Amino acid sequence: MDKRLKPLLAFVLSVFMSVSTMTNMYTVRADDEVTQEEPIVEETQTEENEDITDDYTDETSNVENITSEEVPAEEEEVPVVEEEPVVEEERLGDSNMMEYFLVDNPVLSNGETENFVLSLNNAEGYSDFKLTIQKEDGTTFDLESSEQVDNLVKFSRVFNAEEKGQYNVTTLHYVYNGQAYYLNFSDLEMDVKFGVDQEYDGFDATLPDLTEDSTSSEGIIEVTDVNKAEEEIVNGVASQPVTMSVDEFSRHATGGKTICLDPGHGGNDSGATAFGAKESDLTLKIAQYCKEELSKYDVNVVMTRTTDTRLSEEAAMDLKNRVEVAKKAGASYFISIHINSATNSAAKGAEVYYPNTSGNKNLSSNGQNLAKAIQSQLAALGLYDRGIKIRNYTDGTTSYDPTSSDKDYYGVIRYAKEAGITGLIVEHCFISNKEEFDKYLGSNAKLQQLGIADAKGIVSALGLQLKNQSLDTLAKDNRNVLADGTYNISSLVNSNHVLDVSNASTSSGANVQLWTNNNTQAQQFKVSHDSQGYVTFTNTKSGKVLDVSNGIAKNGGNVWQYASNGSRAQKWIVKKDGNGYVIISALNENYVLDLANASTKDGSNIQVYSYRGTNSQKWKFSKFVTEEQKLDELASNNTSTLKDGIYEIRTSKNSNYTLDISNAATHSGANVQLWASNGTQAQVFKVSHDSKGYVTFTNVKSGKVLDVSNGTVRSDQNVWQYASNGTRAQKWIVQKSGSAYMIASALNSNYVLDLSNGTVRSGGNIQIYQSNGTSAQKWYFEKQVSDREKCDSLASTYKNLLSDGTYYIKNKNVNYAVDVSNGSLYSGANVQLYSLNRTNAQKWIVSHDSQGYVSFKNAGSGMYLTATGSGNGANINQQKQSNNYNQKWIIAYDSYGNLKIVSALNSRSALDVSGGHVRNSSNLQVYESNNTNAQKWVFEYLKTNATGGLMQIMGTSQTTVAQMVRYYNANANGYDKFNAKYKGKYDGCLARGGASTINQFAQIFYEEATAEGVRAEVAFTQCMKETGFLKYGGDVLPNQYNFAGIGATGAVNGASFSNVRMGIRAQIQHLKAYGSVSPLTNQCVDPRFNLVKRGSAQYVEWLGIKENPNGYGWATSKSYGHDIVNMVNVLLKK
Repeated sequence: MDKRLKPLLAFVLSVFMSVSTMTNMYTVRADDEVTQEEPIVEETQTEENEDITDDYTDETSNVENITSEEVPAEEEEVPVVEEEPVVEEERLGDSNMMEYFLVDNPVLSNGETENFVLSLNNAEGYSDFKLTIQKEDGTTFDLESSEQVDNLVKFSRVFNAEEKGQYNVTTLHYVYNGQAYYLNFSDLEMDVKFGVDQEYDGFDATLPDLTEDSTSSEGIIEVTDVNKAEEEIVNGVASQPVTMSVDEFSRHATGGKTICLDPGHGGNDSGATAFGAKESDLTLKIAQYCKEELSKYDVNVVMTRTTDTRLSEEAAMDLKNRVEVAKKAGASYFISIHINSATNSAAKGAEVYYPNTSGNKNLSSNGQNLAKAIQSQLAALGLYDRGIKIRNYTDGTTSYDPTSSDKDYYGVIRYAKEAGITGLIVEHCFISNKEEFDKYLGSNAKLQQLGIADAKGIVSALGLQLKNQSLDTLAKDNRNVLADGTYNISSLVNSNHVLDVSNASTSSGANVQLWTNNNTQAQQFKVSHDSQGYVTFTNTKSGKVLDVSNGIAKNGGNVWQYASNGSRAQKWIVKKDGNGYVIISALNENYVLDLANASTKDGSNIQVYSYRGTNSQKWKFSKFVTEEQKLDELASNNTSTLKDGIYEIRTSKNSNYTLDISNAATHSGANVQLWASNGTQAQVFKVSHDSKGYVTFTNVKSGKVLDVSNGTVRSDQNVWQYASNGTRAQKWIVQKSGSAYMIASALNSNYVLDLSNGTVRSGGNIQIYQSNGTSAQKWYFEKQVSDREKCDSLASTYKNLLSDGTYYIKNKNVNYAVDVSNGSLYSGANVQLYSLNRTNAQKWIVSHDSQGYVSFKNAGSGMYLTATGSGNGANINQQKQSNNYNQKWIIAYDSYGNLKIVSALNSRSALDVSGGHVRNSSNLQVYESNNTNAQKWVFEYLKTNATGGLMQIMGTSQTTVAQMVRYYNANANGYDKFNAKYKGKYDGCLARGGASTINQFAQIFYEEATAEGVRAEVAFTQCMKETGFLKYGGDVLPNQYNFAGIGATGAVNGASFSNVRMGIRAQIQHLKAYGSVSPLTNQCVDPRFNLVKRGSAQYVEWLGIKENPNGYGWATSKSYGHDIVNMVNVLLKK
């Protein structure tokens, strides 16, 4: 706008009863014949100027008022929120209601805002202002007022590139006391025009810029034809600058904080000159740069001049007129911009003059503070600091002390003080000093830094805030409330209704409404955040954005879609509010997106309205996902439902029938059918998942994949096999459905693999059909795992069940062991069952490979236990090491918790006593696993360590739960019933503590011992020793769940624990404290754990203090540890 003049379009329509000596007035009434009177030009005396304004401005009270009798009004219910008066048919209005009307920009570019300001003589009773604007093509639109402050009414609208053309403001509409009125500007001989991206007919760019921060020194200027403004100026009507009403409106809106910048000198007063430069030019640029910087802040700025002009040719009058500009604008500060000069070319630096204390100490104090702030910023640029000063009138002396009873020397400061304004003069540097001129005045960039320094001082001293700072902060604080993405935006009044662009229009100006959710693009909005955190809502169909109509934030302000222009009318802040979100307009944080009348009727309007916290102002964001995205999410969520592998796919209606390729064909297009299971590869499918989780079913025989024929989604659509092409017709989603699975098509998840007519027969057709949950749509997957895979899995599962070492391998009847016949050293010698004689022929060295398979090497011959085959009855002998699977075994549990020895040749076969005859020389074989005693084995560990055969506390348990149970039952009866002396008081406490049976009790021992690496047989037998096989009778009571006398001293009953497991855990942790220095696996529950010297009794025998070479131990009784060893040996024979 800096190169475009903005002629004043001020239309004065009020009658002023007295005539100012400075102003010529026109009487214009809407009900009179409008005539233009000849201007009356009178001579004026400068001495009288000071009194004119006060006399004049008081006379506006003589304006004729519209009486209430003229405006009958009735009440009716309006659809917004509350009842308001009925507005009757419009009547012709009275122009006396209007003081003046102004158009801000005669020509504007697209994307800019046009402002109109209406000044009222009396605002009381007036409302609902609206302009009718006509384009050159005859089309019209109405523009409602955007804001009202006191007697000023503002209208604003952003014009876009599509709206290029000439416009004419034709009519003003308003309501007074409930009655609607109108005024036609043409009736008043007023031709109000402006142009968008072009000049209007009759536009004259040579007109002076009367609207740029200028103010009237007297009265109001009437111009009856905006296109004849030049003539009025020539005739002297506009001989004085006129109030810029857009600035006046801003001043009211910002709470009256206005600053007047006065570029010193101007016109035929050039001020100081040097090096080809005039002070008047330099001060104007500095002031303009200062204003530009201050425009970022919440303050109104006016200037006494914007061109190389002077307000009066008479010096004193010129200064008074400058102050009058500030006074009319309501400025609190008057800052006169100057450049210093001196005959001494070495003079340098910046200084600021401010008012002395005479007449008004407050103005002096305010001026001093502002002067300090500006001077500080100038000094920061490197200018010599000449200080801040006052200058007295009588003798012209300057002082750093503002205290004075004399008038101020400088006229602008003196006149400003008389007007109640703080006046300053800023002398920036010396134009006469070549060094300072080059450094600070020699270019626009250097002048700009002076203007910015002034602005920074003003901002600092006055505590100015950046414009929209609170909104910017709110946007920043809420930028992470809602992620970018595409959403449906539903009302909390009814979540089935969402924001919608009317008629799915793609045009700017199309209305935004509420409508039942129909999943169309007209209801989808892309949410995107800018760098400040503001949100833009872009409709995915139209590409237009959510916009507050005409950029006006007011109750009932319409919301439509509009081409993106980056204005604040298109920016929003999404903030969490209770169970929903509010959508705050970036125009005004008090206005939010609102559902008119809280109505969820289709077509209900969307507007902005002041925040009330109701559900009509709260919204829910549902992330919009395409059908493809929904399918992708479903596939991803079910990635782990079925593992990759080889499967037969059987119908849940009859698991003997499976998916089958017709005639075992290998070509594309071969039909997929149901057929009785026959074990052929035509019925086996490879399941594989892609990166998104979709499943492909590849037939093992043909290499073709399961495919929906022709990629068509409908019920009864055939399924065949086809060469892989990666389309969705060949992708599936496997979902769990009870004990079975459903197989949904990636074309549409509502369609699933289906057995035609639900008929189970060989040749029954396979198709897709809309999901109905019947068993015809449910399938079982039987994984086709090779026996090698089964064996590998079994070996891995049980690899830690038995530690490497030397063992006797005894049958469940522990008097018989696996034996090399006749102790033979030869390969091929038979392996049999024989009475336990503890010879080397019965000692087997157990070792595990990396997969967990076990090999058995005979200690006597060095040969390996070998299966001669995998079928039932295959003989067992010894052979040289081959590392083949016939020499590999798996030690595992059978169904009853006993140990069995599985052949690596066949996962279903185990080491077996032929015929189940447990006797000398009974042959050993492999036989199908059957859980009989002939296949149950006990491993007795041979103590071969360097300590002479002492038993270690730590290590892999050699016992089983079943052995521990047998050992207990052999020594006690009546589990959970205690010593008779208790008279049944504690009976059942073990069950209450979590172990209802001896099996559960032994299982807990085994689990806790394994967790800490303690041998279960040691801990279990110690428990039996300490508790008398769970009968108690000593100091410790059964309900203490203390199974090893922890803390019991004879005088003290010892520790108590919350349940059986905790008591067992404490005992095992106490054993670990003696037997190891390793940290505990579980949280410590042993209260005496830290009292033990760690690792001081690694062997069971050393648990007795008397037998421990280190002098430590669990108990003082003689042979305590040896007794436990003996008990362990008995247990391991069970």
